[in-house]
Amino acid sequence: MEEVAHRGLRRYLLPGETPVAEIRHHAIVLLKPALAVVGATVVAGWLDVSTSDSGSRVLSFVWLVWLAVVLWALWQWVEWRHTRVVATDKRVVLFEGWINHKVSMMPLKKVTDMGYERSLVGRLLGYGTFILESAGQDQALSRIAFVPDPDENYRAICSAVFGVVPGEEDEDEGGDDRAWETSQDYATRLGVVDGRYVGTPPHPAPHHEPIYRSSDLVRRTRDDDTGELPPYDPDAY
Repeated sequence: MEEVAHRGLRRYLLPGETPVAEIRHHAIVLLKPALAVVGATVVAGWLDVSTSDSGSRVLSFVWLVWLAVVLWALWQWVEWRHTRVVATDKRVVLFEGWINHKVSMMPLKKVTDMGYERSLVGRLLGYGTFILESAGQDQALSRIAFVPDPDENYRAICSAVFGVVPGEEDEDEGGDDRAWETSQDYATRLGVVDGRYVGTPPHPAPHHEPIYRSSDLVRRTRDDDTGELPPYDPDAY
């Protein structure tokens, strides 16, 4: 991903900072406001039908409560639209608020562990929860709930945390793969051409004593030396 879709969040990204994941909470977070609107509508409609004309003041109050619930649900939808979590190759940024902006940040080098949880409902509806552990960091980023496409986003964030580029294959330092070396290539590397040796024979690697040996190995080596000691001759020195 070359740039984030949220226009307000672009100004908070540093030059050269590469976004790897842009997360907006799963739409399941809007279930509670939606149920509140449905419940308020049912109650207000039932009271409007069952209440006589003498209770017009009560009905006016009921519909005001209904309007407040609808406005609250609308506000929750707007906040959901303007709340994003962006993971870059350097940090994790949480952007909240439509009118009052709030930006929280956690450097990736401070992340000590990243957990991943998915409940049964989350597996059915397609969301999960990320848990970032980092000592002394903002608690707003310690738990990122209702993450859509959690498997894909988890891999993207882990690739940024561990510095792994997706699709990059590991290569040997020498640029060749000895596991796939043919017998002819092996003979050529040793200096054998057409069945004749034309190179310098490889020298065996020098044997080095280990830096540390356990007491049982030391005792075994000492016990192997069972020969008699030669007599001391002072004239020989």
